[in-house]
Amino acid sequence: MIKTNYKDFLQDTDFITWRLTNESHLEVYWQEYIQQHPALKEEFDRAIREFAHIQLNKQTLSDTEYNYLLEQIHTSAQHLQQKKRKLRILSYAAAACVLVLSAFSLLYSMNEQEEEFNLLSEDLIVGENLEEQEISLITDSQTTSFSKDVNVHIKADGSAVVQEIGEEVSTRVKTAESKMNKLVVPYGKRSQLTLSDGTRVWVNSGSVLEFPSVFTGKTREVNLVGEMYVEVAKDKQKAFIVNTSEFQAKVYGTQFNISAYRDNCSQSVVLVEGSVGIKTSAKEETRLLPNDRLQLIDNKWTKEQVDVSRYISWKEGYIVLKNTSIVDVLKQVERYYNLTFNIPESNKLDALTCTGKIYLSDDLDNVMHTVSLLSSTRYKRENKTIYIDINP
Repeated sequence: MIKTNYKDFLQDTDFITWRLTNESHLEVYWQEYIQQHPALKEEFDRAIREFAHIQLNKQTLSDTEYNYLLEQIHTSAQHLQQKKRKLRILSYAAAACVLVLSAFSLLYSMNEQEEEFNLLSEDLIVGENLEEQEISLITDSQTTSFSKDVNVHIKADGSAVVQEIGEEVSTRVKTAESKMNKLVVPYGKRSQLTLSDGTRVWVNSGSVLEFPSVFTGKTREVNLVGEMYVEVAKDKQKAFIVNTSEFQAKVYGTQFNISAYRDNCSQSVVLVEGSVGIKTSAKEETRLLPNDRLQLIDNKWTKEQVDVSRYISWKEGYIVLKNTSIVDVLKQVERYYNLTFNIPESNKLDALTCTGKIYLSDDLDNVMHTVSLLSSTRYKRENKTIYIDINP
């Protein structure tokens, strides 16, 4: 398709997929495209700006329009397969959003004038970048800090080998023999940890994990505040136990995700594989089977069957959404990017939900573009401050 203006870019599936997913090969493709067509640079940049302002919410579509878009999803997917490109396929509703853009000439008329962003709206959400903090590995004798995400490997002798992502040189740290070591992962950072027994742990933003150098007792116990995904090394003699402020999880060999942030609304266990016994403050044990989720809601524990990918995808760098409150999405973005959002109690976003995928790229603007698209909002960044407003 020959492109002459910004609307042509907004009708290009590859352009839309690039803006939603930040795929590296598409990034290279569009950089090369503009280098080859420098006269289109201004229209290209405008397409990027306009992409963030288009109102997209399934609730705005009629059944006829939505069914049409779903048909186009299948056509688009077949087209991409024929090209044999390794694209990450967006989930159904996110793909619907892509096709809304592709077919926007049939469904919407775009405002040629950029709307003035209303910074006085009572429903305005204001977010700010927080100060960068370092990851800390705390032992009984020292505290070692790291500016980048890290992989930590506890060796048989109890020492820790720490590799910062992107760095070639590793750091060896002497860990505590008789006390618990502490890995502190602030907001905006993530880490991986291999314990002395071979158990692999992914530690999410805003988390603190306490662990021993070597498991010497009858059990293998760690303490958690925050969130982690665990692949437990099998040991029939020593159960693996995770202690949190609200519950205790006991397993022998399994894969599961634990969310135990300090706010009660983030207390849950999701089982991917194996079997887990959860003891709550009531001292009652609840057994979980694969795809079970146990969650604390209004001070009451409830169990349900879920799609586990929604709760473990963060370790792969994206968020899976299914009728998820936009407010909850912003909370996840806060932790991942070290932000804080001030959401008014009267905010209209409380009633909005979305379904799809958000790829947590290094470019925060790409993420905020996607949030805006899925929630029918507008956003604006000024230095470290982010303003979010509902589309008029």
